[in-house]
Amino acid sequence: MSYKYEMLNKDQFFNFLKINNNMEFSKEEIINRFAESNNEEQSIDSLLSELEVESTYTNSNLNASCKAGTVYYKWKSS
Repeated sequence: MSYKYEMLNKDQFFNFLKINNNMEFSKEEIINRFAESNNEEQSIDSLLSELEVESTYTNSNLNASCKAGTVYYKWKSS
């Protein structure tokens, strides 16, 4: 599936990961999938950075990990 979505917010991102909970996505993949302009790229990048930090300090179902300098996001299925 390679189709564009509307501007990404936290709830939409979490729903996207829940639906695709068997996969992990790099920050770049998420930005490419959801951003349609440079402004959206910056907004999504900021959102993802905030969620990465939040997942470190809270008991979140979001798993953000860094591999070889790339951040990956995955939903922890229960």
